Amino acid sequence: MSELTQAPEWIGAAVIGAVIAALGYVGKLILEWWAKVHEARNVRRARLIELESLLRATRVSFVIQNTHANRLTSMIKENHPNSIQLEEGYERIFSKAYDKFTPEERELHGIIRSITVNSLRPANRSLLEWLKNDTYFRAQRQRIKTILGKLAKQLADLEAHLILWHAKYETWIPNTPEHSLVYLADEEAHGIGFPAGIDNLVQEVLERGKYSAGNNR
Repeated sequence: MSELTQAPEWIGAAVIGAVIAALGYVGKLILEWWAKVHEARNVRRARLIELESLLRATRVSFVIQNTHANRLTSMIKENHPNSIQLEEGYERIFSKAYDKFTPEERELHGIIRSITVNSLRPANRSLLEWLKNDTYFRAQRQRIKTILGKLAKQLADLEAHLILWHAKYETWIPNTPEHSLVYLADEEAHGIGFPAGIDNLVQEVLERGKYSAGNNR
């Protein structure tokens, strides 16, 4: 009877071999899965670095342009005091004084306008293209209390701002040389402003390495 219940040695070896093969296959699947996860994280990180770079380019252009606008406003106040009212914004001041510009003022106004046309517009187009191609970060908006949820909300606001910015640009700039700035959240209230703090939020996501929905608090 003991002979009947005793399995041949080859069966035991076959079972062990099958188990080892199964473990090897499972291990291979796990390694492939982990490689895909790691690759996806790297892609997301690269995308965020690209976004950070675009935001920085936009911010630098805006700051430099704003400095020039302040300088031009001071020049107009000094040279054409009867052409402006102190409560008016840059664009209204520039437009009213445009026909009276000195050569220096006209040159500075041209620089301000050129930053809008040749720096801010291309950067804003690139930002819109980035948002169009994003399939991950904007989809995290339902996770309201997480850092990726906050970023998703900021990205939605950024998209709305950029769409309105380009709409105003097309009406405001090409055929009106007296215009040089495209502002939305100024005294004219033509739209919504650039989302405050988005630069710092993107930087924080990068520094903390929060690229996945399961680890983003």
